[in-house]
Amino acid sequence: MTDSDLPQTSLRPYAEGDLDSIVALETRAHVAPWTKAHFEAELAKPYSRVWVLTDDETDHELFGYVVFWDMHESFEILNVVVDLAHRGIGLGRKMVQGVANEALRAGATRLILDVRKSNLPAVALYQRIGFTITQIRKGFYSNGDDAYHMTLALEGVKVEF
Repeated sequence: MTDSDLPQTSLRPYAEGDLDSIVALETRAHVAPWTKAHFEAELAKPYSRVWVLTDDETDHELFGYVVFWDMHESFEILNVVVDLAHRGIGLGRKMVQGVANEALRAGATRLILDVRKSNLPAVALYQRIGFTITQIRKGFYSNGDDAYHMTLALEGVKVEF
């Protein structure tokens, strides 16, 4: 697949009317999905951000979303989801790049996240971007799965991946 074959998308902050599409995508993508109430609670936190990746033509087709916290010196990615039909073509990378660039603009020195150890495609993506595993969190997920805690140092870095 070439860049010209990729869907034309833009990453933007959550807007009124996006929530139902986000929850529907979350439900399709995860075995134990976040609920609408969970997203509403995130949106109510002053440091929490939800960004959506939508088509450029109509701004209505949701390809993915990312939930992250702006904690000043660090940004923490809580959830990155790409629609099942569009995985493996660089959209997850585009969203992580957007968060990293926002973190750099805000003066953050690192980007952190937790990822299920068994989610090999996501682990590989984060490692290609430059994240390193800094800790294993035993039983981190509700079903008992372990997580890798990963960090990307941002000091002195221009993020272009």
